[in-house]
Amino acid sequence: MFKKLALGVVGVVLVGGLLFGSRIVPYAKTAYEKVRTTAQDTVPISFQIDAAKEQLKKIDPEIKDMVWQIAKEKAQIKRLNSEMVVQEESMSKRYDEMITLREHLETGGEYYVATNGKSYTNSRVKEDLAHRFSVYKTAEKTFDKSKQIQDLREQALETALVKLEQAQSIQRELQVQIENLNARQRMVDVAKTASNINIDDSQLARTQSMIDEISAKIDTEEEMLNLAPRYFGQIPVSQDEIISDRDVLKEMDAYFNKSDSNEVVNK
Repeated sequence: MFKKLALGVVGVVLVGGLLFGSRIVPYAKTAYEKVRTTAQDTVPISFQIDAAKEQLKKIDPEIKDMVWQIAKEKAQIKRLNSEMVVQEESMSKRYDEMITLREHLETGGEYYVATNGKSYTNSRVKEDLAHRFSVYKTAEKTFDKSKQIQDLREQALETALVKLEQAQSIQRELQVQIENLNARQRMVDVAKTASNINIDDSQLARTQSMIDEISAKIDTEEEMLNLAPRYFGQIPVSQDEIISDRDVLKEMDAYFNKSDSNEVVNK
């Protein structure tokens, strides 16, 4: 099965090479990038955020290892400093001893009496002084090298401390960014949920229509009550509503007779 698959892949590559020639490689890269981009786009954002959290957790062991290395280096530098203090004290002692032997030779004394009570000739003192001086120069060079190493290690330690502080700062910043992304995604999810809520407002519309109809009927009845006295009559109650008893015929005769009299006079 694997053999057939391998042969199939080789066949596709060969056919692609025949069709597209040297362009098969950029075409293949472009297709791969499109497939990879499409695959990333289909991954849910919440899953990507969880993946980022997991990546952030993997930084902890690296930072812990940095802390361990720094602690180890500080301990070694501390031990080196102690050794250098001992070396410096030893060199100071050797220097004082050389000065003592030299002062004896400068005084012109025939013998040098050591602290153990033994006497040494000047030739033996010169020989011992020469040996001591050679050892001192070697020790001084060793001390200088140790001092250089100490300075370099302390500089490296300071650099490591700065890197550790930067790594911790970046880790905290990444943590805040992930929390921000998570909060933004929750807001988007809530907005999507709210937009997907379909409320059936048909019953609300029907109820509103019924209320409007009832209100219209009440308005009509109120208008009827206002118009009823005018068109249907009613028993007068107030003085303003009493109609005087008029004699329309007498009023007409008086009016027209008056008009006729005026015409006669004018003729």
